[in-house]
Amino acid sequence: MRIVAARQGILWLRQGWGSFRRSPMAWLALVSLYWFLIAMLNQVPYVGPVLATIFLPAFSVSFMSVAQAIEAGNVPALSLLWSGFRQRPSTLITLGGLYLLAMLASLGLSAFADGGVLFNWIVMGDPPAADAIRDGRLASALLVGGLTGTPILMAFWFSPVLAAWRGMGAAKSLFYSFFASLKNWRAFLTYGMGVMAVGMLMSIALTILAVLFGGNAAMLRGIMLALTMLMLPTVFASFYFGYRDVFPDETPEATVESIAGTGDSDTPGPTSDEPPPSNQ
Repeated sequence: MRIVAARQGILWLRQGWGSFRRSPMAWLALVSLYWFLIAMLNQVPYVGPVLATIFLPAFSVSFMSVAQAIEAGNVPALSLLWSGFRQRPSTLITLGGLYLLAMLASLGLSAFADGGVLFNWIVMGDPPAADAIRDGRLASALLVGGLTGTPILMAFWFSPVLAAWRGMGAAKSLFYSFFASLKNWRAFLTYGMGVMAVGMLMSIALTILAVLFGGNAAMLRGIMLALTMLMLPTVFASFYFGYRDVFPDETPEATVESIAGTGDSDTPGPTSDEPPPSNQ
């Protein structure tokens, strides 16, 4: 594991966009198929959304494989969408179950702020009442959810690919992912700012188009769908470039002590030609 410069977060997005540009039809086909499958699963009451969440780590690894194949100059086949289910599937399913439980716990804690409005909205699909928005309860719950959800995302950001490609167990991959994200908080901050900037540009574009076309709902939904389909491959591919940057090549993983910052270790560090990691 290495610490990268803050500017790398923007570079991950640029590389993700480059991956999409190299093979746009393949990316669109794979993302569309994934979106369709998740939509179908979510139509199954109770069980469907649970399975869709549990399968997220496996699909994450699949899209990593897609980005890797395109970087190698290959045209990815649709079968790559299932590749994540063939690489340590039991560990990835375990990670998916842990992710589901962690997010439910985060939403459960938010119920102390709003009496369960946010929980019912996300889990049960019940839209929040107007008074919960007016009196600030929903905003407070969103704040609690953000504070408790951030460390969860840090732990799960790299864990699927570390489990599938590095052979780590569920607990170990979560540990390494959390501290890799923590040590690289500057890069992730710029990455998040980049994603937010793109989202704002999309919102501005939709607002302008709404004015130009008189608020045609069907047309705006179609444009929003098109913009989202362009954005998702970029984001999915950026996960791969972030992983490759923080965990370069096939170098051995850093020791627990060096990642957690708890002191020195007698275990040799990574043996690669990479320059020493920068703390910038």
